[in-house]
Amino acid sequence: MKKVARAKEMQAIDRLAIEEYDVSGLTLMENAGQGIVTALKKRFNNLSNKRVIIFCGKGNNGGDGFVVARYLFNLGTEVVTFLIGKRADLKNDAAVNAESAINLGITVQEVNINNLSSFDPSIKNCDLIVDTLFGTGLTRPVSGLYEQTIEKINAAEKFVVAVDVPSGIDSDTGQLIGPHVKANLTFALGLLKRGHLLYPATEAMGEVEIVDIGLPSEAVDSQRLRVRVTEEEDLHSWFRPRSGDSHKGSYGHVLVIAGSRGKGGAAGLTALAALRAGCGLVTLALPEGCQRALEFHPLEVMTVPTPETVSGSFALAAKEILLNQCKGKSAVAIGPGLSTDPETIELLNNLLCKIDCPMVIDADGLNGLAQHPRLLSTLKSDTVLTPHPKEMSRLLGLRTGDILKNRIEAATEFARKHALCLVLKGAASLIALPDGSVTINPTGNPGMATAGSGDVLTGIIASIIAQGLSSGEAAIAGTYLHGLAGDIFAEAETQTSLIAGDLLRTLPESLKRILP
Repeated sequence: MKKVARAKEMQAIDRLAIEEYDVSGLTLMENAGQGIVTALKKRFNNLSNKRVIIFCGKGNNGGDGFVVARYLFNLGTEVVTFLIGKRADLKNDAAVNAESAINLGITVQEVNINNLSSFDPSIKNCDLIVDTLFGTGLTRPVSGLYEQTIEKINAAEKFVVAVDVPSGIDSDTGQLIGPHVKANLTFALGLLKRGHLLYPATEAMGEVEIVDIGLPSEAVDSQRLRVRVTEEEDLHSWFRPRSGDSHKGSYGHVLVIAGSRGKGGAAGLTALAALRAGCGLVTLALPEGCQRALEFHPLEVMTVPTPETVSGSFALAAKEILLNQCKGKSAVAIGPGLSTDPETIELLNNLLCKIDCPMVIDADGLNGLAQHPRLLSTLKSDTVLTPHPKEMSRLLGLRTGDILKNRIEAATEFARKHALCLVLKGAASLIALPDGSVTINPTGNPGMATAGSGDVLTGIIASIIAQGLSSGEAAIAGTYLHGLAGDIFAEAETQTSLIAGDLLRTLPESLKRILP
């Protein structure tokens, strides 16, 4: 898995590389600029025919820009650097590289609030704009000259390359904290930052490519980075080939407790997803009215009727039936379509603390937990919760907006505090484990914002647990496969037309890509 850093962690890695491993700041800056131009050469057939403008800030990010300018100039590219501020304000490595660029014959224009508009013709006639105004670490909105510069970059409608992160974005949270550059391509220096992967910032990044700047691995390891992003190759070793003499019992038995009057479809989606993801057996426990409707669809799923309330949801009298059904099961998926009938919530209150096998709790199962938060302390560490941000807000008693601003911190703290696995759904979905680690899931698309998508995810994760993976591994792999199934459909058809049932149809192709 690729490691993901915060601004402070990146600063510490840079400092350690310089102070302990004798990699100078100038060397890191040189590597960054050279790596960016090398990558650009692969994307553009002939950079020597391009007219490039580089907007430089006064810090190290601007220093990277001056190095980029030198390498482009040496290719024969027509390059001009616009320094926001005065050369006299440049310090240390940035000042050295500005001087090197000038000595080579590169034009460095000092930009101020009075002369900014005079550069409009140059901006209009360029082919490529490189943004090196700010790097990581920005935590407040830009204003004044920087704001006006960013507006001009965006208004130019040119191909924009951002170095490290587009200026104006909080690299730690992925929040758009004010005016910001909208890039077509972003070069992440050394390591990915959280903002490269989290919305809404991701939409301003364009394509993201990592540039190796020569950071010693020991310096990176020193920070013990706890956030990573899933890569497809990570999952290959987690799944074993099926034995020739195996049988349905070899791949686990999932019990799905789901559904209520009018919401039987959620139960069916969860059960079918569990089967499609590879487990050998699925039993679907439903209120008796739903069971009559679903007994023969899906055909492959066994069903169990239980007493129901007047509203058609699980009655408290279903408790013993459900506990008996849990015996011998490999995993239990509970929550989709349950409803929040008070009697059903009371059933959950009596049931969750008594289930011994791994559980995946979603939807109304989470709403029931929110009403009885003391139950969280009774859940075992192999439990997986899969809330969307609104459900998470109920669990935490916080506003949804507050969670969205700091999703990684909210997920990490919750998983640690309650010693369980949490899948905080969204763009991008996060998998937080009890050990404090967080995995960012890179798959999925807006078309998956559709009814029943979460029910499919619940079934997939439960199925993978039943097949022998740990709850954490199943949450990571299941979320990846779920998103990949959505991506496969969107690529073949459209995001707009995607419905939850389509995920069941494309899940086999998704699995095919990672199975041995």
